[in-house]
Amino acid sequence: MRSLSRRSLILLAATSLSLFLLLIASSQRMDGWSAFDQAYFHRDGAKNNKPKANSTDPTRPDHDRHCENFPDTGNILLVMKTGASESYARIPTQLLTILKCVPDFLIFSDMDQEIAGYRIHDSLSTVLESAKAGNSDFDLYRRQKACIVNQEDCNKLGNPAKEGWNLDKYKNIHMAEKTYHMRPDYDWYVFVDADSYVLWPNLVMWLKQLNPMKKLYLGSVALLGGFNFGHGGSGYVVSQGAMADFVGKHPGIGNQWDIKVKSECCGDYVFARAMKEVAGTPVQQVWPTINGEKYATLPFGFSHWCHPIVTMHHLNSEEINDFWAWERDLAKPHNGSLPDSSKPLLIKDIYHRYLEPRLQESRIDWDNRANDRYYLDATDETQSWEDWQKDKTKKAEDMNELEKKAHLSFKDCAAACESLAAEECFSYRYMPGICMTAKAFTLGKPIKKDDDGNRMMSGWDVKKINKFVAEQGECTEIHWPKVNDKDNGLW
Repeated sequence: MRSLSRRSLILLAATSLSLFLLLIASSQRMDGWSAFDQAYFHRDGAKNNKPKANSTDPTRPDHDRHCENFPDTGNILLVMKTGASESYARIPTQLLTILKCVPDFLIFSDMDQEIAGYRIHDSLSTVLESAKAGNSDFDLYRRQKACIVNQEDCNKLGNPAKEGWNLDKYKNIHMAEKTYHMRPDYDWYVFVDADSYVLWPNLVMWLKQLNPMKKLYLGSVALLGGFNFGHGGSGYVVSQGAMADFVGKHPGIGNQWDIKVKSECCGDYVFARAMKEVAGTPVQQVWPTINGEKYATLPFGFSHWCHPIVTMHHLNSEEINDFWAWERDLAKPHNGSLPDSSKPLLIKDIYHRYLEPRLQESRIDWDNRANDRYYLDATDETQSWEDWQKDKTKKAEDMNELEKKAHLSFKDCAAACESLAAEECFSYRYMPGICMTAKAFTLGKPIKKDDDGNRMMSGWDVKKINKFVAEQGECTEIHWPKVNDKDNGLW
């Protein structure tokens, strides 16, 4: 008995020492983190314990019928970015829809918050004090912390939209750093905004085709000063290989960029610069699969048809709820059998669901976003055309006779579009003196008269659209994006 007691004491001492060393190590890597974040990390992140998802097993008491036939997302971590000034308007809808059946996710803001029991982490708690001091970009951050009532009332003292934009650019790298510290073992990290939508079945299907150990940074590429970056609103995907190199090998990476950020415009741009300079990983173009539009603004046509889509952007709560309900309905058994889970939802399916039932030849007080080619009379001194409008105007020598009259009326604009091949014009819109055409067809939205009482009219070449749709058939070839996993170059 005496020998057994001694052995037990030795084991207890060894276990206590291990726990002590673990706490020291984790506290060192969290120097400067808020108490809120540290408590959450020690409770859940140190062991990378993943909260349980809503059960998809109908026999379990925690079963949620909305999660039936939901894909296994266990190797993907969604990281959502919001701001304290908008979090209560946007996050509840996300929690009730695209986050509802996901076992684990992280939400970052510019303030520690808790919404319906879900943690919202302050992404800026570790920003250098020297970067904050005397920096007007942090006026909103300071006001939020000083607010003793609700943020909506406190924000009436400032301009949260403008201030939030200035503050937002400091978040991206710190979000990546904190995410990897709290959840280091995921294959994929998907960063999105709080007004983005994630099509989980498509995302899971796509990422299964890729190797997460390669250094991959995938997004919808935007260009700033000749530099490519992944548009943050569209969302971007970062592999385990890239995160391990970017964050794992470079402790304190966020602070290394805090001062530089002030002179830059955007956090997604700064993230791309850091990813390329530090980890040698430039963004790869995977548009239109990662997409910055929503179903009302998607430009259907040759570039958007047999393509799976995994993200959309700028959806309000009503639109998120509507699309979520449609996705969940698609996952239900129909006529006694489940849908083919190997088939992704394509952009053409979104056309059939949302635009086709509403397609008509014209709408008044409507903007269908036709914006590829302009027709106007540059010599008309009663109009003040901008240089960018003139730059989009087709040269007179390249016009047919109907195009030369396109700017005169909506009817003439329609005739000009109809005279062109589908590759040149599927849709058009008109305001006095200017006709605008597009190589795609989009639903768009209603629009008010301008200050002078001018009204916009939009039109669609329905015959040409119907012919195009019929010719495409059932999309026997799925256009997944090409990803280069050899040299991390940009396609």
